[in-house]
Amino acid sequence: MSSSFQSWLTTQVRDVLGRQATPPPFLLWCDPDRSWLDLLRAAAKASGFELWAPPAGQELIHELLVRDRFYATPRAPRVVWLPCARDAITWFKPFELEADDVWEKSLLQALREYGVEVSRDHEDELAGLLPAHAREWFDKPRETWKELTPGNAKGTLVDDQRMLQALAGSAGEFDALRAEGRFGIFARRSTEDFGLPDPSALDEAAWRVAATARLLCTEAAEGSPRELPREADKIIPPGLPRTYAVRLLKQWQRDVSYIATFERLIPQADATTGLAYWARNLSAMPRSWSSRAVEETLFAQTADRLDRLEDVDVLADELGRDVQTFKDRESRFWGKEAVAPVGWRYLVEMADAAALLAENRAVEANWKTVGDAIDWYCSRGWKLDEAGEQLFKESAALPTRLHRIRARLCRGYVRTLDRIGRMFSDLLARRKGNLYDLPTAGEVALEVLPRDNVPTALVFLDACRFDLGQRLAHLLNEGEPAVRATVSAAVAPVPSITPLGMSFALPVKRDRLRVELAEDHKLFRVFVDGFDGDLKWADQRRKWLKQTLDVKDWLEIDAVLDGESLKKAGRSRRLIAVHGDELDSHDGQLKITGADQHLERYARAIRKLRDAGYCRVIVLSDHGFFHWQPDDHEIVADLPAGDVLWKHRRAMVGHHLSHPSALALEVPQSGLEVMVPRGMSAFRTYGALGFFHGGATLQEVIIPVLVAVWPVKARKTQVVLKPVGRITSEAPRVQVQAAATGQLFNPDANLLARRVVVRVFDTAGKLVFRHGEAVTIEPEGAPVTVQLQVTEPRPEVAYGTPLSIEVLDADDDEVLVREDVTLNIDISDW
Repeated sequence: MSSSFQSWLTTQVRDVLGRQATPPPFLLWCDPDRSWLDLLRAAAKASGFELWAPPAGQELIHELLVRDRFYATPRAPRVVWLPCARDAITWFKPFELEADDVWEKSLLQALREYGVEVSRDHEDELAGLLPAHAREWFDKPRETWKELTPGNAKGTLVDDQRMLQALAGSAGEFDALRAEGRFGIFARRSTEDFGLPDPSALDEAAWRVAATARLLCTEAAEGSPRELPREADKIIPPGLPRTYAVRLLKQWQRDVSYIATFERLIPQADATTGLAYWARNLSAMPRSWSSRAVEETLFAQTADRLDRLEDVDVLADELGRDVQTFKDRESRFWGKEAVAPVGWRYLVEMADAAALLAENRAVEANWKTVGDAIDWYCSRGWKLDEAGEQLFKESAALPTRLHRIRARLCRGYVRTLDRIGRMFSDLLARRKGNLYDLPTAGEVALEVLPRDNVPTALVFLDACRFDLGQRLAHLLNEGEPAVRATVSAAVAPVPSITPLGMSFALPVKRDRLRVELAEDHKLFRVFVDGFDGDLKWADQRRKWLKQTLDVKDWLEIDAVLDGESLKKAGRSRRLIAVHGDELDSHDGQLKITGADQHLERYARAIRKLRDAGYCRVIVLSDHGFFHWQPDDHEIVADLPAGDVLWKHRRAMVGHHLSHPSALALEVPQSGLEVMVPRGMSAFRTYGALGFFHGGATLQEVIIPVLVAVWPVKARKTQVVLKPVGRITSEAPRVQVQAAATGQLFNPDANLLARRVVVRVFDTAGKLVFRHGEAVTIEPEGAPVTVQLQVTEPRPEVAYGTPLSIEVLDADDDEVLVREDVTLNIDISDW
């Protein structure tokens, strides 16, 4: 006892209180982080000196009360404790000047004076652990503290990470702590530092559920201090324990080793609380996010509230106002990271679409010319088309509560699209500008090609609408240290159909082209100066490219992805052409599943071209499209009068055409007239939801030209896999990040982002775990968490089986990183 920290501290106190002085001396003890309070109580009880401090179980006392008591009480040797720093003293300031001494030393400083060696390099991580260990070893001899050295600190202390491991690790953590002789410190830290239940009174499983319930209720109280949950016994009072507990809860959700336990334990803890009832009666969204029951309750209430709004404009305004709230909740664990996430993502998509509908409610009122409409569409109007695709896209996972909300937004989108389309048609009809002032896609490409002799791939995509070009550019730029892909606008010919559009997408001036109808009036024919073939046919376009531009190869997207037919760029192979038609629907129907998969596929093909040495890729298209199911009044019953030579549901071509409402334009380079219905209407239609092109809406005729350029010496970033060690769940998470380059400033522009996939195999090479979409690893970027799933059909894999985790390049399946791990669960087909 004589060499204990308690003895040393008592000596420090008695050195002050033992002074002979009038009035009697007093020691003012400033303790802003409350790390001394329990130690002073223990020392005062053992040594008999007078201590003014809050009673056990209470950490705070108002300074004004201390001042009034001090003023009214006769002087005697005593220690007066205040929960603040010396420079923060207010009410007690007059008496602070009378103190014989003011204690301002931190626990760390005092331990160093006592003789404990704490390395400067380790003091930040040890500072938060010292109060618990000081209480545990307060009356132990100084030799005990020798264990607190930099070399074995982690093995001696129960740090915050060890606390998390005890809460969320594998079964048997309590036994491990007892075997290591650290259970006592763990128990003290649980109750005193974190405010959690006493682990000495419960078995491990029960304690974990009880501790998790207390963490959830405390987070709820912290986030909604004016509307507290009813379970007061599960709420940690304000103070350092609450701060540590909330921090522990956040750390749990970020640590990939324990996320599976988080997802399993939270519902069990929710079942022991009334948080779902609490959430139903809140006046506003809470600033707490960890309870699954709360998230499900809030989502259901929000969906029901929105479902009651029948008016589309009112619904759009309400969704637009709440979009940030939805994004906030979607970005948290239960909205984004969970295996079965709460449906906030769908509300975010709908709210984004609603915000665009509200933003563009009367946008066409400001258009004076055709150019105004085109400028709006190219700058931000295309985002409406992207939002519309999300609204119409079929999704089996869409919560039932949102079906009617989505249907109303779809009606609002269709109404907006039609209104904007009719205004654009009206501007064209009144000759308020010329649609063909824009260059064709081929003219844009022609401007780019002669700049240098960079190996180039021309990629021709059927029906690549302007918004799809923008989204493809985003995929190519994702994670890159510099912008690689840019998009400019071009015009498609009217009728906006493939035989004409693909001809005008060839790198040639439009005035060299000649368009005519075949003698049977069923097909268009397109000719170019100096070439005998008809460019409406794909084989003739390939022949022209070879003859005119020395294009060496013509490949389909499948051939590029397979890799066998794709030859490396070289001196004799500077220009190739690639074709993809996955976006077009030539039978007039298109199941709305969204373009995401097609765009991912195109992006992967373009990266394959880049890796083969084609460091410039030009993406060209023939026309755009829109999705529409016309009502009866939107089908134009009477056809144009005159010499009609060619008929299409979105256009009629001939000579001397007239119609009371249709829009009259010229077929470029032909001498032919074309009439198209205004807006989204059709001369005739069939089927269900239609895939429309051929007319003259912004969606059909304003097309993207994407130019992507990479450095000649570009190289993909290397990646590393954060150590895993063992797999303890059927939905494990791993983290992948870019390898450090040692370049602190100005990231290397030659470094490319890398798309990767993660696979887990057994020793026989059988796939055990995989994940869905590839993830992008950015040069010098943050770690990316990848959630894996057991493969189907489920394999039979026993506990303790050695496995191998592989990180592969998503473009060419190159194995980048491998780690051997152990499976710590049983997997069966039951």
